[in-house]
Amino acid sequence: MEDPQNNPDPDSRQETVQPRSEPEPAPNPESPAATILRPEPTESARTADGAKRRRSFRHNIVLLLSLALAAFVLTSWILVRVDAPFSAFFNGPQEIVRAQLRALGRGELRPAYDMFSAHYRQQVSFDAWHELVVTHWRMFHADVVRAGTPAQNGAHVNLEIYLRSADEKDYRARFTLIRANGRWWIDDVHWTEAPDERDVWRA
Repeated sequence: MEDPQNNPDPDSRQETVQPRSEPEPAPNPESPAATILRPEPTESARTADGAKRRRSFRHNIVLLLSLALAAFVLTSWILVRVDAPFSAFFNGPQEIVRAQLRALGRGELRPAYDMFSAHYRQQVSFDAWHELVVTHWRMFHADVVRAGTPAQNGAHVNLEIYLRSADEKDYRARFTLIRANGRWWIDDVHWTEAPDERDVWRA
């Protein structure tokens, strides 16, 4: 005889617990398996990538050379414009005259004064010359219009320079130069307002 307590109740329901399925973790791209599964680039892809890099390198080189050439042309053009009145006499006594005029234009009075000869500096002190330049500063801030031809006069060379000053006046500077110790020195200079022949400033 069957024990009714041991018989399962047909109406009772047994709940079956199903284990929850966990999502599979994504493969680590650094893992050996991921490395093995990663597709290798084809030969054509590698060739295309190399060609692209070479084109980019050539483009950068051409751009760099173009910029360097443009800078060279611009610098040459500026120098030609600035030095045009002296271009025919680059290595002669005109060089020291040009250097002094540039120094005066920049307000570098001591370097400009040092371009005078020892004879001139014995006659005119720096303080006296400095006062003259400061008094006539507009005249000395000038652009060279043209340069005359140097004329030999014994041991000296005479040179006339025509300038347009900051006060919009035209001047003529007459330089006397002498060569000593392997270089040229300014031994005397006269500034006159063109076409007036009276000395505006005589050193």
